[in-house]
Amino acid sequence: MKTYSKRPSLFNFTCKRSLLSLAVLSAVIGVQQAEAGAFAVPTYGTPGWGRAFAGGSVWKNDPSAAFNNPAAMAFIERPIGQVSAIYADIDMKFKGEAYDYQGNPRVDTLDAIAGTTQELGDGGNGGFSKWLPTQFLVIPVGDRFAFGLGQVVPMGMRSTWDKNFKGKDFALDTKIETAALAGSLSFKIDDQWAVGAGVVVQRTQGFVSQNVDLYAAAGAGGGLPGAPAGLTRAKMRVKVDNVSPGWFASVAWKPTEVDTLGLAYHAKIKNELDGDYNFHFSDADGLGGFDSPALIDSGIIDLIYPGLSLKSGGDHAESRMDIPAMATLDWVHDFNDSFSLGASVTWTEWSSFKSLKLESHGNLIVDIPYNYKDTWMYSVGGDYRFNDQLTLRAGVALDQTPTRNSTRDARIPDGDRTFVSLGGSYRFASDPNLSVDVAYSRQFVDEGRLRTQNQDRLGGGSIDGKVESKGQIVSLSATYMF
Repeated sequence: MKTYSKRPSLFNFTCKRSLLSLAVLSAVIGVQQAEAGAFAVPTYGTPGWGRAFAGGSVWKNDPSAAFNNPAAMAFIERPIGQVSAIYADIDMKFKGEAYDYQGNPRVDTLDAIAGTTQELGDGGNGGFSKWLPTQFLVIPVGDRFAFGLGQVVPMGMRSTWDKNFKGKDFALDTKIETAALAGSLSFKIDDQWAVGAGVVVQRTQGFVSQNVDLYAAAGAGGGLPGAPAGLTRAKMRVKVDNVSPGWFASVAWKPTEVDTLGLAYHAKIKNELDGDYNFHFSDADGLGGFDSPALIDSGIIDLIYPGLSLKSGGDHAESRMDIPAMATLDWVHDFNDSFSLGASVTWTEWSSFKSLKLESHGNLIVDIPYNYKDTWMYSVGGDYRFNDQLTLRAGVALDQTPTRNSTRDARIPDGDRTFVSLGGSYRFASDPNLSVDVAYSRQFVDEGRLRTQNQDRLGGGSIDGKVESKGQIVSLSATYMF
């Protein structure tokens, strides 16, 4: 194996300035635009995606330790930075039926007088495509300390169904995205042990919309018995956001010269979201003064559902969506100079997410139960160093869904998933401190069964079907060791 010079050069200086400029620019632009299609997003750079996250961040000279396992930074001997661009392409398609509160197939009435109706469809592709950024920087300070910075997208989810989706009383658009900036510090106790901890500031933005059939809600609640469904269409849109702090800590251990283990814990982040809601109305023709705005402003809905005080022009809204605690155990073993194998187990406390609650000035608008369960993810993968320039990698991960059959809906139609990943790195002979990385990860997702009864105040309908999902991730990065 070659020994790389530590002496700076003009080329090194140029790369340093370019990489840091790119990192700052990506952080400014990417934090505002990052989003993902599942609640939990792996917070690794491109090499981590290529291994299906196996071994976490305890691999040699892995700057993603700045967020994932800060203790491992203590074993990084030189400053190192990494900028990754991750492209996610997620497909979701629904098959099944939806019914109104009286058990009839869900249709929309276009004209209340003529009685003309419109059949509703399967919602098209409810998935999305998007670029996600991650950046990491680790700087050793003396022989025992190291300082790290990271920008990640730790949580996110998006689904978008067509406006004539038969399940629109459950969901139309849902977008929950987070962007986090973290700083961390590690301390090397000796050549075998290190500890680390960090703080994170995380911004969460949420946007949800769905149809509210007010006549159906009045009928399901007993205020207007037998009221027809499908006449009123009030698309309710809620937009909220918040900035919250959190913390994380870890330990790293090298029991032998060829083994590294790490244990990391990210604490639960309390997240009080604040914003507003509004309505967009597209009722059937011929309702006259008995349309959705009239029903809302008359106070009839408030009489049927005490405390449900809505305004047709919109109002303040608040919600809460805590980020669950997470713990990860990582292991990496170097078999020889060419081959290394890693494995990881991650536990996420999703049981802390009980429901999606929306309030306005202290009055409950809706409280949708989800009752998530704790989950485990298992991964195994490795690196094969073909030569001094080229490294190949692969990995497999099994990730459990926190959703339950009894509460899963079209808003978050998640299922157990399997990641199958391939990747590689190329280190330039002209400057061996610089490498580029590429990874491809395919997601195979179990179908999500939807057998959910809606709340009366949301129309009281039901949905019976399944969502078939699949996804692919392409990741590119540049890594520079100063």
